[in-house]
Amino acid sequence: MNKAILYPNDTIGIIGDNISGPRLVTAARKIGFQVGAYGSDEASETLQLADFKVVGELNDKEKLRQFAERCQVVTFTSTHVSSDVISYLEQFTSVPQGSEMLEMSQDRLLERAFFEQLNVNIAPYATIVSLDDVYQAINSIGYPSVLKPIQKDLVNGKELIINTQTDIAKASGLLDFGTYILESIVPNSRELSITMARGQDGQTVLFPIVETVRNKGIVQWTFIPTQLDVGIAQELRRISNEVTQNIQYTGLFEVSFTITQNDNIYVKRILPAVSQTGQIFDRGTTVNQYEQHLRAIAGLPLSEPQTLMPTVLAPFTTKQLAAINTQWVLKNNWHFTFYRNVKADGQLDSHSAGNVILQAVDLNEALDQLDDTGIWNQSKATDNQ
Repeated sequence: MNKAILYPNDTIGIIGDNISGPRLVTAARKIGFQVGAYGSDEASETLQLADFKVVGELNDKEKLRQFAERCQVVTFTSTHVSSDVISYLEQFTSVPQGSEMLEMSQDRLLERAFFEQLNVNIAPYATIVSLDDVYQAINSIGYPSVLKPIQKDLVNGKELIINTQTDIAKASGLLDFGTYILESIVPNSRELSITMARGQDGQTVLFPIVETVRNKGIVQWTFIPTQLDVGIAQELRRISNEVTQNIQYTGLFEVSFTITQNDNIYVKRILPAVSQTGQIFDRGTTVNQYEQHLRAIAGLPLSEPQTLMPTVLAPFTTKQLAAINTQWVLKNNWHFTFYRNVKADGQLDSHSAGNVILQAVDLNEALDQLDDTGIWNQSKATDNQ
Protein backbone atom coordinates (compact mmCIF):
# COMPACT_ATOMS: atom_id res chain seq x y z
CA MET A 1 0.00 0.00 0.00
CA ASN A 2 1.68 3.19 -1.16
CA LYS A 3 1.63 6.13 1.23
CA ALA A 4 1.44 9.56 -0.36
CA ILE A 5 -0.14 12.86 0.57
CA LEU A 6 -2.65 14.17 -1.96
CA TYR A 7 -2.82 17.88 -2.71
CA PRO A 8 -5.48 20.03 -4.41
CA ASN A 9 -5.87 19.11 -8.11
CA ASP A 10 -4.61 15.57 -7.50
CA THR A 11 -7.01 12.90 -8.74
CA ILE A 12 -9.09 10.50 -6.67
CA GLY A 13 -10.85 7.68 -8.49
CA ILE A 14 -14.14 6.28 -7.21
CA ILE A 15 -15.21 2.77 -8.15
CA GLY A 16 -18.65 1.37 -7.44
CA ASP A 17 -21.98 3.09 -7.87
CA ASN A 18 -24.34 3.41 -4.93
CA ILE A 19 -26.00 6.22 -2.96
CA SER A 20 -22.66 7.13 -1.35
CA GLY A 21 -20.90 7.71 -4.67
CA PRO A 22 -22.34 11.16 -5.46
CA ARG A 23 -21.72 12.36 -1.91
CA LEU A 24 -18.09 11.29 -2.07
CA VAL A 25 -17.61 12.95 -5.47
CA THR A 26 -19.10 16.21 -4.18
CA ALA A 27 -17.03 16.15 -0.99
CA ALA A 28 -13.80 15.44 -2.90
CA ARG A 29 -14.35 18.25 -5.39
CA LYS A 30 -15.25 20.64 -2.57
CA ILE A 31 -11.81 20.25 -0.99
CA GLY A 32 -10.01 20.65 -4.30
CA PHE A 33 -9.49 17.16 -5.73
CA GLN A 34 -10.13 16.11 -9.29
CA VAL A 35 -12.44 13.10 -9.38
CA GLY A 36 -12.72 10.18 -11.77
CA ALA A 37 -15.51 7.61 -11.57
CA TYR A 38 -15.72 4.06 -12.90
CA GLY A 39 -18.98 2.17 -13.41
CA SER A 40 -21.14 0.32 -15.89
CA ASP A 41 -23.99 2.87 -16.04
CA GLU A 42 -23.00 6.02 -17.91
CA ALA A 43 -26.14 7.78 -16.69
CA SER A 44 -25.47 7.18 -13.00
CA GLU A 45 -25.22 10.26 -10.82
CA THR A 46 -21.74 9.32 -9.61
CA LEU A 47 -20.35 9.22 -13.15
CA GLN A 48 -22.24 12.35 -14.18
CA LEU A 49 -20.79 14.41 -11.31
CA ALA A 50 -17.18 13.31 -11.76
CA ASP A 51 -14.58 15.32 -13.68
CA PHE A 52 -14.01 12.31 -15.90
CA LYS A 53 -15.63 8.90 -16.17
CA VAL A 54 -14.74 5.48 -17.50
CA VAL A 55 -17.70 3.29 -18.43
CA GLY A 56 -16.97 -0.39 -18.09
CA GLU A 57 -17.76 -3.63 -16.31
CA LEU A 58 -15.85 -4.70 -13.22
CA ASN A 59 -14.29 -7.57 -15.17
CA ASP A 60 -12.93 -5.35 -17.96
CA LYS A 61 -9.25 -5.36 -17.02
CA GLU A 62 -8.13 -3.03 -19.80
CA LYS A 63 -10.59 -0.29 -18.82
CA LEU A 64 -9.80 -0.79 -15.14
CA ARG A 65 -6.10 -0.33 -15.91
CA GLN A 66 -6.76 2.83 -17.93
CA PHE A 67 -8.86 4.21 -15.10
CA ALA A 68 -6.30 3.39 -12.40
CA GLU A 69 -3.45 5.00 -14.32
CA ARG A 70 -5.31 8.33 -14.39
CA CYS A 71 -5.70 8.41 -10.59
CA GLN A 72 -3.26 9.00 -7.74
CA VAL A 73 -5.63 7.09 -5.45
CA VAL A 74 -8.67 4.86 -6.02
CA THR A 75 -11.34 4.23 -3.39
CA PHE A 76 -14.43 1.99 -3.35
CA THR A 77 -17.78 3.02 -1.86
CA SER A 78 -19.37 -0.36 -1.18
CA THR A 79 -18.57 -4.01 -0.54
CA HIS A 80 -20.13 -5.04 -3.85
CA VAL A 81 -16.78 -4.58 -5.58
CA SER A 82 -14.79 -7.82 -5.75
CA SER A 83 -11.59 -7.94 -3.73
CA ASP A 84 -9.95 -9.38 -6.88
CA VAL A 85 -10.74 -6.11 -8.69
CA ILE A 86 -9.07 -4.11 -5.92
CA SER A 87 -5.99 -6.35 -5.98
CA TYR A 88 -5.76 -5.81 -9.74
CA LEU A 89 -6.07 -2.02 -9.42
CA GLU A 90 -3.27 -2.00 -6.84
CA GLN A 91 -0.86 -3.00 -9.61
CA PHE A 92 -1.35 0.42 -11.23
CA THR A 93 -2.22 2.89 -8.46
CA SER A 94 -2.69 3.27 -4.72
CA VAL A 95 -5.85 1.80 -3.16
CA PRO A 96 -5.42 2.74 0.52
CA GLN A 97 -8.35 0.60 1.69
CA GLY A 98 -6.66 -2.46 0.25
CA SER A 99 -8.40 -5.78 -0.37
CA GLU A 100 -7.91 -7.60 2.94
CA MET A 101 -10.82 -6.16 4.93
CA LEU A 102 -13.02 -6.13 1.83
CA GLU A 103 -12.43 -9.83 1.16
CA MET A 104 -13.13 -10.67 4.78
CA SER A 105 -16.33 -8.62 4.88
CA GLN A 106 -17.68 -10.44 1.82
CA ASP A 107 -17.20 -13.91 3.31
CA ARG A 108 -19.03 -14.68 6.55
CA LEU A 109 -16.69 -17.54 7.46
CA LEU A 110 -13.58 -15.41 7.01
CA GLU A 111 -15.21 -12.64 9.01
CA ARG A 112 -16.05 -14.96 11.89
CA ALA A 113 -12.60 -16.53 11.84
CA PHE A 114 -11.15 -13.03 12.21
CA PHE A 115 -13.42 -12.28 15.17
CA GLU A 116 -12.46 -15.57 16.81
CA GLN A 117 -8.79 -14.67 16.34
CA LEU A 118 -9.46 -11.44 18.24
CA ASN A 119 -11.14 -13.48 20.99
CA VAL A 120 -14.36 -11.45 20.90
CA ASN A 121 -17.88 -12.78 21.33
CA ILE A 122 -19.89 -13.64 18.22
CA ALA A 123 -23.28 -15.32 17.90
CA PRO A 124 -23.03 -19.15 17.83
CA TYR A 125 -22.94 -20.50 14.27
CA ALA A 126 -22.37 -23.64 12.20
CA THR A 127 -21.34 -24.23 8.58
CA ILE A 128 -24.16 -25.68 6.48
CA VAL A 129 -23.83 -27.53 3.16
CA SER A 130 -26.91 -29.77 3.29
CA LEU A 131 -30.35 -29.94 4.85
CA ASP A 132 -29.12 -32.66 7.21
CA ASP A 133 -26.54 -30.20 8.52
CA VAL A 134 -29.33 -27.84 9.53
CA TYR A 135 -31.23 -30.55 11.41
CA GLN A 136 -28.06 -31.54 13.27
CA ALA A 137 -26.82 -28.02 14.01
CA ILE A 138 -30.12 -26.63 15.24
CA ASN A 139 -29.76 -28.63 18.46
CA SER A 140 -26.72 -26.58 19.47
CA ILE A 141 -27.59 -23.29 17.75
CA GLY A 142 -31.18 -23.24 18.98
CA TYR A 143 -34.27 -21.25 17.98
CA PRO A 144 -34.66 -18.65 16.63
CA SER A 145 -31.80 -18.80 14.16
CA VAL A 146 -31.05 -17.50 10.69
CA LEU A 147 -29.60 -19.26 7.66
CA LYS A 148 -27.25 -16.98 5.70
CA PRO A 149 -25.13 -17.57 2.56
CA ILE A 150 -21.40 -17.48 3.28
CA GLN A 151 -20.84 -15.22 0.29
CA LYS A 152 -22.80 -12.06 1.02
CA ASP A 153 -23.20 -11.22 -2.67
CA LEU A 154 -24.23 -14.74 -3.65
CA VAL A 155 -26.61 -14.67 -6.63
CA ASN A 156 -29.94 -16.15 -5.51
CA GLY A 157 -28.58 -16.28 -1.98
CA LYS A 158 -31.32 -15.48 0.52
CA GLU A 159 -31.62 -15.53 4.28
CA LEU A 160 -34.12 -17.73 6.08
CA ILE A 161 -35.38 -17.22 9.62
CA ILE A 162 -35.91 -20.53 11.42
CA ASN A 163 -38.29 -20.25 14.36
CA THR A 164 -39.41 -23.88 14.58
CA GLN A 165 -38.38 -27.24 13.17
CA THR A 166 -41.04 -26.99 10.46
CA ASP A 167 -39.18 -23.99 8.99
CA ILE A 168 -36.08 -26.07 8.25
CA ALA A 169 -37.62 -27.76 5.20
CA LYS A 170 -37.84 -24.34 3.51
CA ALA A 171 -34.04 -24.30 3.32
CA SER A 172 -33.78 -27.13 0.79
CA GLY A 173 -33.94 -24.85 -2.26
CA LEU A 174 -31.51 -22.29 -0.85
CA LEU A 175 -28.71 -24.77 -0.29
CA ASP A 176 -28.56 -25.54 -4.02
CA PHE A 177 -26.79 -22.20 -4.54
CA GLY A 178 -23.86 -22.60 -2.16
CA THR A 179 -22.62 -23.01 1.39
CA TYR A 180 -24.46 -21.29 4.24
CA ILE A 181 -24.01 -20.64 7.92
CA LEU A 182 -26.68 -21.19 10.55
CA GLU A 183 -26.43 -18.44 13.15
CA SER A 184 -28.23 -17.92 16.42
CA ILE A 185 -30.44 -14.83 16.64
CA VAL A 186 -29.69 -12.84 19.77
CA PRO A 187 -33.18 -12.01 21.16
CA ASN A 188 -34.24 -8.65 22.60
CA SER A 189 -30.95 -7.07 21.65
CA ARG A 190 -29.85 -3.55 20.81
CA GLU A 191 -27.91 -2.84 17.62
CA LEU A 192 -25.00 -0.45 17.98
CA SER A 193 -22.21 0.56 15.65
CA ILE A 194 -18.97 2.50 15.69
CA THR A 195 -17.75 4.28 12.59
CA MET A 196 -14.04 4.96 12.64
CA ALA A 197 -11.30 6.19 10.36
CA ARG A 198 -7.69 5.14 10.15
CA GLY A 199 -5.14 7.40 8.51
CA GLN A 200 -2.06 6.47 6.53
CA ASP A 201 0.11 7.10 9.60
CA GLY A 202 -2.01 4.80 11.78
CA GLN A 203 -3.94 7.60 13.47
CA THR A 204 -7.37 6.29 14.47
CA VAL A 205 -10.41 8.44 15.18
CA LEU A 206 -13.84 7.21 16.31
CA PHE A 207 -17.23 8.78 15.65
CA PRO A 208 -19.91 8.71 18.38
CA ILE A 209 -21.61 5.35 18.97
CA VAL A 210 -24.81 5.05 16.92
CA GLU A 211 -27.89 2.99 17.79
CA THR A 212 -30.09 1.49 15.07
CA VAL A 213 -33.70 0.36 15.48
CA ARG A 214 -35.19 -2.18 13.07
CA ASN A 215 -38.70 -3.40 12.35
CA LYS A 216 -38.83 -6.89 10.82
CA GLY A 217 -35.19 -6.55 9.81
CA ILE A 218 -35.66 -3.19 8.06
CA VAL A 219 -33.89 -0.11 9.43
CA GLN A 220 -36.44 2.28 10.93
CA TRP A 221 -34.04 4.88 12.25
CA THR A 222 -30.65 5.47 13.80
CA PHE A 223 -29.77 8.01 16.46
CA ILE A 224 -27.12 9.67 18.60
CA PRO A 225 -26.36 9.94 21.43
CA THR A 226 -26.97 6.47 22.84
CA GLN A 227 -27.77 5.66 26.45
CA LEU A 228 -25.04 3.22 27.40
CA ASP A 229 -23.24 2.13 30.54
CA VAL A 230 -19.77 3.69 30.52
CA GLY A 231 -18.13 0.27 30.73
CA ILE A 232 -20.08 -1.02 27.72
CA ALA A 233 -19.15 2.01 25.64
CA GLN A 234 -15.49 1.59 26.56
CA GLU A 235 -15.57 -2.08 25.56
CA LEU A 236 -17.14 -1.28 22.17
CA ARG A 237 -14.36 1.22 21.50
CA ARG A 238 -11.70 -1.24 22.68
CA ILE A 239 -12.95 -3.93 20.29
CA SER A 240 -13.12 -1.45 17.41
CA ASN A 241 -9.53 -0.40 18.05
CA GLU A 242 -8.51 -4.08 18.16
CA VAL A 243 -9.89 -4.46 14.65
CA THR A 244 -7.75 -1.62 13.32
CA GLN A 245 -4.62 -3.06 14.90
CA ASN A 246 -5.04 -6.48 13.32
CA ILE A 247 -5.80 -5.72 9.69
CA GLN A 248 -4.34 -3.61 6.89
CA TYR A 249 -6.76 -0.81 6.05
CA THR A 250 -6.77 2.96 5.54
CA GLY A 251 -10.03 4.87 5.36
CA LEU A 252 -13.45 4.76 6.97
CA PHE A 253 -15.13 1.59 8.21
CA GLU A 254 -17.89 0.50 10.57
CA VAL A 255 -18.02 -2.19 13.26
CA SER A 256 -21.51 -3.34 14.30
CA PHE A 257 -22.53 -4.98 17.57
CA THR A 258 -25.54 -6.48 19.27
CA ILE A 259 -25.98 -6.16 23.03
CA THR A 260 -28.30 -8.32 25.11
CA GLN A 261 -30.47 -7.21 28.00
CA ASN A 262 -27.77 -8.65 30.28
CA ASP A 263 -25.14 -6.43 28.60
CA ASN A 264 -23.43 -9.27 26.76
CA ILE A 265 -21.66 -7.89 23.67
CA TYR A 266 -21.59 -9.73 20.34
CA VAL A 267 -19.65 -8.44 17.35
CA LYS A 268 -21.91 -8.53 14.31
CA ARG A 269 -19.98 -7.42 11.23
CA ILE A 270 -17.42 -5.12 9.66
CA LEU A 271 -18.22 -2.78 6.78
CA PRO A 272 -15.10 -1.36 5.04
CA ALA A 273 -16.74 1.66 3.41
CA VAL A 274 -18.87 4.70 4.10
CA SER A 275 -22.30 3.51 5.23
CA GLN A 276 -25.98 4.34 5.40
CA THR A 277 -25.70 4.53 9.18
CA GLY A 278 -22.88 7.04 8.84
CA GLN A 279 -25.11 9.52 7.05
CA ILE A 280 -26.31 10.62 10.48
CA PHE A 281 -22.99 12.46 10.83
CA ASP A 282 -24.00 14.83 8.03
CA ARG A 283 -25.59 16.99 10.71
CA GLY A 284 -24.95 15.18 13.97
CA THR A 285 -21.21 15.85 14.24
CA THR A 286 -18.61 18.45 13.36
CA VAL A 287 -17.22 16.34 10.49
CA ASN A 288 -19.09 13.92 8.24
CA GLN A 289 -18.05 10.46 7.11
CA TYR A 290 -17.21 11.48 3.54
CA GLU A 291 -14.80 14.25 4.57
CA GLN A 292 -13.15 11.98 7.12
CA HIS A 293 -12.72 9.14 4.63
CA LEU A 294 -11.13 11.50 2.12
CA ARG A 295 -8.76 12.89 4.74
CA ALA A 296 -7.69 9.36 5.64
CA ILE A 297 -6.95 8.15 2.11
CA ALA A 298 -5.31 11.47 1.16
CA GLY A 299 -2.79 11.24 3.99
CA LEU A 300 -4.20 14.24 5.86
CA PRO A 301 -4.61 14.49 9.66
CA LEU A 302 -8.00 13.22 10.80
CA SER A 303 -10.59 15.48 12.42
CA GLU A 304 -11.97 14.72 15.89
CA PRO A 305 -15.77 14.39 15.51
CA GLN A 306 -17.81 16.15 18.19
CA THR A 307 -21.54 15.59 18.68
CA LEU A 308 -23.49 18.77 17.96
CA MET A 309 -26.90 17.81 19.38
CA PRO A 310 -29.28 14.81 19.55
CA THR A 311 -29.85 13.62 15.99
CA VAL A 312 -32.04 10.97 14.34
CA LEU A 313 -31.81 9.64 10.79
CA ALA A 314 -34.75 7.79 9.25
CA PRO A 315 -34.53 6.28 5.75
CA PHE A 316 -37.66 6.20 3.62
CA THR A 317 -38.75 4.20 0.60
CA THR A 318 -40.59 5.02 -2.60
CA LYS A 319 -43.77 3.72 -0.98
CA GLN A 320 -43.50 6.41 1.71
CA LEU A 321 -42.87 9.35 -0.62
CA ALA A 322 -46.42 10.74 -0.47
CA ALA A 323 -46.32 10.86 3.33
CA ILE A 324 -42.81 12.35 3.24
CA ASN A 325 -44.04 15.11 0.92
CA THR A 326 -46.64 16.04 3.53
CA GLN A 327 -43.92 16.47 6.16
CA TRP A 328 -41.84 18.44 3.64
CA VAL A 329 -44.14 21.44 4.06
CA LEU A 330 -44.73 21.01 7.80
CA LYS A 331 -41.41 20.37 9.52
CA ASN A 332 -38.83 23.11 9.93
CA ASN A 333 -36.26 20.91 11.70
CA TRP A 334 -36.35 18.01 9.20
CA HIS A 335 -33.56 17.90 6.64
CA PHE A 336 -34.42 15.79 3.60
CA THR A 337 -32.13 13.93 1.23
CA PHE A 338 -33.65 12.41 -1.92
CA TYR A 339 -31.65 9.90 -3.92
CA ARG A 340 -31.60 10.56 -7.65
CA ASN A 341 -32.53 7.96 -10.27
CA VAL A 342 -35.06 6.36 -7.92
CA LYS A 343 -38.34 5.83 -9.70
CA ALA A 344 -41.57 6.23 -7.75
CA ASP A 345 -42.93 3.05 -9.32
CA GLY A 346 -45.39 0.77 -7.58
CA GLN A 347 -43.08 -2.15 -8.29
CA LEU A 348 -40.24 -0.43 -6.44
CA ASP A 349 -41.98 0.11 -3.10
CA SER A 350 -39.15 -1.46 -1.15
CA HIS A 351 -36.45 0.67 -2.76
CA SER A 352 -34.69 3.30 -0.72
CA ALA A 353 -35.68 6.77 -1.88
CA GLY A 354 -33.87 8.97 0.64
CA ASN A 355 -33.61 9.86 4.29
CA VAL A 356 -34.59 12.53 6.74
CA ILE A 357 -32.36 13.86 9.51
CA LEU A 358 -33.93 15.73 12.39
CA GLN A 359 -32.45 17.32 15.48
CA ALA A 360 -33.91 18.42 18.77
CA VAL A 361 -32.70 19.54 22.18
CA ASP A 362 -33.93 16.23 23.59
CA LEU A 363 -33.58 12.87 21.80
CA ASN A 364 -37.05 11.69 22.83
CA GLU A 365 -38.55 14.83 21.33
CA ALA A 366 -37.01 13.94 17.96
CA LEU A 367 -38.13 10.31 18.22
CA ASP A 368 -41.65 11.43 19.16
CA GLN A 369 -41.82 13.58 16.02
CA LEU A 370 -41.08 10.56 13.84
CA ASP A 371 -43.42 8.32 15.79
CA ASP A 372 -46.31 10.79 15.62
CA THR A 373 -46.30 10.84 11.81
CA GLY A 374 -47.00 7.09 11.62
CA ILE A 375 -44.78 6.88 8.53
CA TRP A 376 -42.41 4.35 10.03
CA ASN A 377 -45.07 2.47 12.02
CA GLN A 378 -42.68 1.87 14.89
CA SER A 379 -42.77 2.68 18.59
CA LYS A 380 -40.11 4.87 20.12
CA ALA A 381 -36.59 3.51 20.01
CA THR A 382 -36.23 3.96 23.74
CA ASP A 383 -39.01 1.42 24.27
CA ASN A 384 -36.71 -1.22 22.80
CA GLN A 385 -33.66 -0.40 24.85
